[in-house]
Amino acid sequence: MLTSEIAVMERLTYEGRSIVQARSGRRQAWGLLAWEGQQEAWNVLPGGRDVGDVLRSGDLDSLPSCWIKIWNTGAYGDMMWDGAMMFSFVSDRFVKALQDAGFVTGYQLLPLEVRPKKGDGFSGYSLLLPDNRDPDVPIRSFPYVNRATSSLDLAEEVLSALAGAGVDALEVEDASLRAAALIAAAEDDPEHG
Repeated sequence: MLTSEIAVMERLTYEGRSIVQARSGRRQAWGLLAWEGQQEAWNVLPGGRDVGDVLRSGDLDSLPSCWIKIWNTGAYGDMMWDGAMMFSFVSDRFVKALQDAGFVTGYQLLPLEVRPKKGDGFSGYSLLLPDNRDPDVPIRSFPYVNRATSSLDLAEEVLSALAGAGVDALEVEDASLRAAALIAAAEDDPEHG
């Protein structure tokens, strides 16, 4: 991690928060964001822009028509593992749980078609992009608050809403412990600083 990212993590509060990501086992479906004309450099959009830069800017409307390309077949949970570690793919049930609990701001959604290796494509998933400009929001990216990731940093009330709605196939860990471990590892790294 970069020194600037560690400095941001040290200023944030992680108490009462959880890190949530999709189950990553081989029996789970894994996806990647895809678009027409995608090259071997999977992150380069038509026109040469980097998809990470577009996500960081929050300008989802500037993306070409996209979908989730399945590259590891398996069960579909309420979050889908992203092979690029940049995207939070969430199910309609996940989104509905957020919205029913009153969490309707602080993030953008981009509905996406899921295209499996075999069979027809289907709807029911979106790219969830937290608005990481305000560190005190209930839904943030983790560990990088300045860029999109496949892990979400959720306030306790958000996690409770998801659990209450039956959202499943998630890996959940204590955010304060995970943040402390990342900060300690960076401080022990001779390259850090």
